[in-house]
Amino acid sequence: MSAGGSGGGSGPLPYSKRPEWQDVTPVSLPAPEKVVAIQYSAEHAEALGYWRAVLQSGELSPRVLALTGDMIRLNQADYTAWRVRWLCVQRLGPEALPAELDFTHAVMLENAKNYQLWNHRRLVAGAIGPSCAQREDAFTREAIIFDEKNYHAWAHRQAIVKITGLWAAELAFADEFIGRDVRNNTAWNQRMFVWRSMGRPARLQLQGGGDDTVWLRSELEYIAAAIQKAPRNESPWRYLTGLFAGLEPWAGSPHALSRVAEVHTLCCEALHDCSSCGPAYDVLAQFYEGQAALAAAQAGAAEAAAQAAGTAGEGAVAERVAAAMTACEVAQAALDEAGVADPMRTPYWFHRQRGLNSVLASATARLH
Repeated sequence: MSAGGSGGGSGPLPYSKRPEWQDVTPVSLPAPEKVVAIQYSAEHAEALGYWRAVLQSGELSPRVLALTGDMIRLNQADYTAWRVRWLCVQRLGPEALPAELDFTHAVMLENAKNYQLWNHRRLVAGAIGPSCAQREDAFTREAIIFDEKNYHAWAHRQAIVKITGLWAAELAFADEFIGRDVRNNTAWNQRMFVWRSMGRPARLQLQGGGDDTVWLRSELEYIAAAIQKAPRNESPWRYLTGLFAGLEPWAGSPHALSRVAEVHTLCCEALHDCSSCGPAYDVLAQFYEGQAALAAAQAGAAEAAAQAAGTAGEGAVAERVAAAMTACEVAQAALDEAGVADPMRTPYWFHRQRGLNSVLASATARLH
């Protein structure tokens, strides 16, 4: 980042010597207002005097834009300077936008996790519109290659793809970084973001016009391949449960994960390869917890139907209660194994087991 003015080899030219600032009187804080004095450099202290003056006047001009550049150079976290800079850009119009891309790139190279930087860049990209796609892709890629879990850069990409609508390209980007590091939970989150944001019709169209079953099978194969690389890696397992919790039509169906036999197969295959895989036991328990809840609900429905018809119906109820009891037993065993594989979360596993006890009690009560 360059200074707003040059004093030759001795550093930036003081504002008091710049012709364009001769009509401005710097404003200093009265001594009594300095509750805790901040040790500013001489350059920063002088710039602050002119900064206070323009804040009081409300001026938005090219010279104030240049002043914000100095204020940000001296303190990159100065959110007021960033805000005024954006107001200046808005006042100056579209011709000011390209320079902001260069400015924010320079800041990013110095501090890629500066909150104000990314907010400002997002405002600029939004003002430019869909034509910003290529440059924003390069900008964020540079930041993410340096730090593949830079949340700011990934979040910026989310904002940009909503402007450009280039969902297939964003999905490919997330896949690229999952391929580079299968444990990159931020890249997995980006993949989920793309699917959720696209919506169901666009998601199926991108896949080639298939139905939900075909799409889900494809995703389960993708997840299985990632799990084979690192079975204990939480990222694909959390992504798996997220599919059923966050995407239609499964999100609207109670215990949707427990209705898909391939989930059970995936867990068993992972445990065959890695018998101490905590995440696999976790998801396997979720599968049987849902199976137990579904069976208990079916037992209640069978009992209600029998009462409405004036028949006994004990056989149907007993069958469903037995299914619920079996599912609870398997889930309890999976949670026991999860406690061995991941003892740090023992209280959580106990909490899950207490929930199973409630389901079991509700189901068996229908036998009396």
